Amino acid sequence: MKDFELKKIIAKSKKYIYGELLGEHNSKQIGDGYDFAKIRPYEYGENIRRVDPYASAKTGEIYLRSFYESREVNVEVIALMSGSLFFGTKKLKQEKVAEVISILGLSAIKNSDTFTLSLFSDRLIEKTRPTKKESGVINATAKALHVSVLNEQIDYEKLREYGLNSIKKRSYLFLVGDFLEIPNLKALSAKHEVVVVRVRDAFENDPSIIGEIGIVDPSSGEKADVIFDKRSVEKYKKDLKKADLKFGEYLKDCGIRLIDWKG
Repeated sequence: MKDFELKKIIAKSKKYIYGELLGEHNSKQIGDGYDFAKIRPYEYGENIRRVDPYASAKTGEIYLRSFYESREVNVEVIALMSGSLFFGTKKLKQEKVAEVISILGLSAIKNSDTFTLSLFSDRLIEKTRPTKKESGVINATAKALHVSVLNEQIDYEKLREYGLNSIKKRSYLFLVGDFLEIPNLKALSAKHEVVVVRVRDAFENDPSIIGEIGIVDPSSGEKADVIFDKRSVEKYKKDLKKADLKFGEYLKDCGIRLIDWKG
């Protein structure tokens, strides 16, 4: 079943990535890349292989073609593998996280950038090797899909230390999770270009009035009886909206972009 889900996720991501015209990220620095920048007069000692014969013939002076310098981006994805991902009305949030990972990975290798995935809870569960290959992205997606998340809880202080000390190079750092808590990401945003991708189930954002049910917390394993009546549902939605608004304002202050994944 998991193998079928993996194939479906990869196929969907490929259609999204290769079927869309994605923006590239050219450097503003002039150098020896492949993206044309401008034509300018030749200066003594420069590479004559860049001479533009047409512009030179028209003006009677030597002109060169200048190109944007190639810029490789380091894409680091940290998936927050808490037990709360083991929930979903139509599909588990863990599967949605795997979808995000596959899209980010395929997008990175499409742009010839390096892609690395870290699975994190209160510790580093696993980290993949940096890759520019599709097989590496598929392998990373499979790891996120297959890892057990039950009884896992996120330690945000250790996450901060990991992002600061273990990811040496300044990177595009994508944090993927359900973010039911508000973590401290200020220091990470100072070192890396951080993007938060929030993955939720529709029921979490808009629960139904279903009466009293017994639940098991997938993060702690604790059992409880919960009442979903009109009063409790309205209070829950009000509190969630308040917390998410506060989180959004905090991210904005940190210069961190927030994406709500609708997959």
